[in-house]
Amino acid sequence: MMRSRAIACVLCAAVSGTPVVAGAEAPAGATRSPASRVTAFAGLGYAYPVGATERGTDTRDVSFGLVPVSIGANTDLSRDWDVGARFRYALNIPTLCASGPDCESSLGRDVAFTVGIGRTLPSWRRFTTHVALQVGWEWLTTTLSDAGVAASRSWNGPLGSLEIFVDLKSSGPWCLGPVLALDAGLFSHGDLDTPAGHSGGSTDTALHLWPTISFRIGRRL
Repeated sequence: MMRSRAIACVLCAAVSGTPVVAGAEAPAGATRSPASRVTAFAGLGYAYPVGATERGTDTRDVSFGLVPVSIGANTDLSRDWDVGARFRYALNIPTLCASGPDCESSLGRDVAFTVGIGRTLPSWRRFTTHVALQVGWEWLTTTLSDAGVAASRSWNGPLGSLEIFVDLKSSGPWCLGPVLALDAGLFSHGDLDTPAGHSGGSTDTALHLWPTISFRIGRRL
């Protein structure tokens, strides 16, 4: 009798369009919202210059380092693998300036955009490590200001990035922890702007590196 009543209730609900709740269990075919697979993050750090912007020009001749601010997002492909994108904007610390106003006017910038793939490694104790490999493009601009007269040099070219993020939280929607990264690039084009005029063209490429340490905070949406 009880089974007959249950069947009758289900049939009535199907005809009337009223949903049937079966205890607290989710439907067998239920899946996570696409947004729940996305993690957005932001970070702040320091990058040290290594290598050369082009042959004959050491990166340390034009930069004491970068102060990068980055934002990005990862989307899960599976439990361990994901794809991601990162945008980085960094202030370039000038190497030559005679006064406070000149140093402020000589601040340059480095902009980079990369996309790639990442993998979450097995947890160790309370920590979870995420490794990512990305490729993209970089634009570096340095400025030299002396008594109000400024000249700038800029380069751009392909960039590759290897990044290791250690999540110190490892539970809940939030993640936070240190990031160690190595960005490697080849500038393929350069420009020079002075009060006398502008010149630019292909460069005699050389490898440059940005070893970077930063702190990141992120949240699963």
